[in-house]
Amino acid sequence: MLKYILFDLDNTLYPKSMGIFDLVIERIRNYMEVRMGFDKELARSLRQEYLRRYGSTMRGLMIHHHLNADDFLEYVHDVGVESRLSPDPDLEGLLKSITVEKGIFTSGHKPHAQKVLRCLGVERYFPQIFDIIFTRFIPKPNPEPYRRVLDHLRLRGPECMMIEDLPSNLKPAKDLGMTTVLVGPGMEGLDGVVDHTIDNILGLENILKNLRRA
Repeated sequence: MLKYILFDLDNTLYPKSMGIFDLVIERIRNYMEVRMGFDKELARSLRQEYLRRYGSTMRGLMIHHHLNADDFLEYVHDVGVESRLSPDPDLEGLLKSITVEKGIFTSGHKPHAQKVLRCLGVERYFPQIFDIIFTRFIPKPNPEPYRRVLDHLRLRGPECMMIEDLPSNLKPAKDLGMTTVLVGPGMEGLDGVVDHTIDNILGLENILKNLRRA
């Protein structure tokens, strides 16, 4: 029985075409160059290497370069979401119709998540936000954050649904028995990893209707 739905934040609750996460990536590169003194090419290569090895650039910078995580998180998420996002009545209607509990599970930080939710007009539907600080700076798709969230909720994997825009972030959820939903136009899931694929978050309504019928 489904008891809880975990929503990713960026590129999941709003379309990737909004470009917000692209701005975050740009701010990460800028931070490495301006605040940490890397030249442009080294910043680019290290960002990609740490993302591949650790799941996030921040994790690699913390391990190898003694990064000030609080300063980094504040800097890279300062992307002016207020000028790009506005209240979404359709999203609000969808969330209002979902009777099971809901939470945000993001590798960003809570102030950014709160700002995005506030701009979309849906903050009240997410009383819990599991951010990178909650997961002790270990990002998705490392399995530890998923287990930590489940332990906090006192739920088993099969009692939860995970909604994401990245297939790689759904694999640990599927390994724990969660129902997995991949969001994004033209996205294709991996066999045995993604249970449902939808073009945008509003497609979740049909998935939940079908689950109730089943």
